[in-house]
Amino acid sequence: MTQIHNLKQDETLTVYIDYEHLQNYDESLAKAVAEQYYRFMPYLRRAVQNLVRKHIPTYLYVNSAFASEQRGGQVPREFDVAFYGLPAILRVRELRTEKIGQLISISGTVTRTSEVRPELLYGSFTCVECGMAVKEVEQQFKYTEPTMCQNPTCHNRLMWDLNIEQSRFVDWQRVRIQENANEIPTGSMPRSMDAILRNEIVERAKAGDKCVFTGTLIAVPDIAQIKIPGVSVESQRQRDVSTRPRGQLSNEGVTGLRALGVRDLNYKLSFMACMVQPDQSKTGAVNVRGDENGEEDQIQLLLDQFSQEEIDELRNMVNMDKAIYGKLVNSIAPTVFGHDTVKKGILLQLMGGVHKVTPEGINLRGDINVCIVGDPSTSKSQFLK
Repeated sequence: MTQIHNLKQDETLTVYIDYEHLQNYDESLAKAVAEQYYRFMPYLRRAVQNLVRKHIPTYLYVNSAFASEQRGGQVPREFDVAFYGLPAILRVRELRTEKIGQLISISGTVTRTSEVRPELLYGSFTCVECGMAVKEVEQQFKYTEPTMCQNPTCHNRLMWDLNIEQSRFVDWQRVRIQENANEIPTGSMPRSMDAILRNEIVERAKAGDKCVFTGTLIAVPDIAQIKIPGVSVESQRQRDVSTRPRGQLSNEGVTGLRALGVRDLNYKLSFMACMVQPDQSKTGAVNVRGDENGEEDQIQLLLDQFSQEEIDELRNMVNMDKAIYGKLVNSIAPTVFGHDTVKKGILLQLMGGVHKVTPEGINLRGDINVCIVGDPSTSKSQFLK
């Protein structure tokens, strides 16, 4: 309940739930959510909306210049539920169709991120022929229009106008994740997968970060594979329907997408994430909200793992031993002779930099990338190991 009351103060829309706490509260409920997460997801969001309506009703709606007049200049907020702390973290290579719809956590390295774009969740459409409005049309991973007009005297199925003022949009970002280097079997190529981020978790994962994604596995149509270049599937379907006499049904039976000029129907697996957090498997630290104070908490958790004697010894090494920098450099690839400059660069990359904020408000992360360029047989692979 504390998080519910803090939503308005923090101006957030997400409630974070520790899965271990849910297991301790009701084990059967936790099992049902884990096995049927995609099915329960709309009901979980509705439960948060009901709690907000009960405790902080003034935060249920947001004023918008594009709001409809029927709602008095207000549109509902899109609340979300994020789970973390699952007992097991899977690898990208272990994902199979049996995991579709379940609540799982996967670990991977981010290789590419897209820009943040608006995604249409619920669309409001207006019939072009009669002007009747059809609201709250759920979008199913693609632009989805109503099947037919609800006006009994209108038979429109194709001509619709999107009413942007009464539709609901959220932030959307696609992230390409690849299995970690230490998880790739010998002689195999790394597996990759697209992860979909929404709402407040966008821009949490950067290229090169090793993160844990919590959410569900989904199967979406591979549009790039099933579409013929230069031919729209929807336009082909509309052309077939328009040439058929009204009231006459097709007697060809169900032929799938082959009738649309498409040879194969392909699906691909994607991951719809509700939570993104850095993979701190060594320290066990979890920065749930993604704030800047999370880095300090992780450092403190790391220091708590050492005894006081070990901490004092580390401090003596730094303060008393003037050759500590040289010893650290020599510890990098000790089997390789020379190349002190390359070893210093790798050492600095392992240590990392300092997070900075410019006067213009631009965040500069402290992660350092290293590119080793040289002739063949100069121990480049030994440095990377």
